[in-house]
Amino acid sequence: MYPFALITDSTIDETAAYFSQNDIGCAPLAFTIDGRTIEEDCGQTVSFHQFYDLLREGKLPVTSQAKLETFLTLFRTALEAGQDVLYIGFSSGLSGTFHAGCMARDELAPLFPARKIICIDSLSATGGEYLLVDKAREMRDSGCTIEVTAAAVEQMRLHVIHLITVNDLGHLHRGGRLSKTSAVVGGLLGIKPVIWVDNAGKLDVGCKIRGRQKSISYLAERTLREMTDRNQVVRICHGDCLEDARQLAALLDAHGVRSDIRYIGTVIGSHTGPGVLTAFFFGGDRKPE
Repeated sequence: MYPFALITDSTIDETAAYFSQNDIGCAPLAFTIDGRTIEEDCGQTVSFHQFYDLLREGKLPVTSQAKLETFLTLFRTALEAGQDVLYIGFSSGLSGTFHAGCMARDELAPLFPARKIICIDSLSATGGEYLLVDKAREMRDSGCTIEVTAAAVEQMRLHVIHLITVNDLGHLHRGGRLSKTSAVVGGLLGIKPVIWVDNAGKLDVGCKIRGRQKSISYLAERTLREMTDRNQVVRICHGDCLEDARQLAALLDAHGVRSDIRYIGTVIGSHTGPGVLTAFFFGGDRKPE
């Protein structure tokens, strides 16, 4: 048994096998679509392809944060087993989920005074959040203490670069990220905005590229320019556009940079829509040029 339990959210967009094989607790967020409310389960109840097809049909999902009761159960199980708890949560700039984890900490800490409960706001999402969780897993597995691991994650979190482009501006408009006029005009002109996550963990629109192919090329160029270590593995996540993800991976591979491709899950995908394409990696300043 590890000296501390590592817990995160379903928004790292990993597989069920990843959580089980690496002994990582997962607090699921949920989405409601077509009259059904489903807790995220790595695409097992509704496959990612089915989910994005529902969005293409015009279904509009509603998402909800992870429940306080879930965190209480995950934390208490670890604490009762004699473990400390390190929770790395979905950006507070995008969800109230991290706050629920903090509420669980505050409720349980007085009951387990000999144990440590550390909650870290990743200020990240999807593959960006995953990078921090996996670094914490590596440190835990190598024998690092919870304090050393937590300090490293906090130091790294503002160096996780998020580069995102979407295919349909309408989803950003419905999420309040783009005006109706910009969405309509941008759609007519074939504008594909490149979105980033700022130091507060919130989405912001960086630049606007005309055309899908140019936006994919731009993601590759920016990644190669901004990554601090070309030996790292770039996390590419997509909203049911595998061929585009492979194209991005090939552009990176041509420069000797490895990548790993994953689906963007149902909660994040509810707000970005089909065709979202992302690159996550460790770099310097998050703010775009």
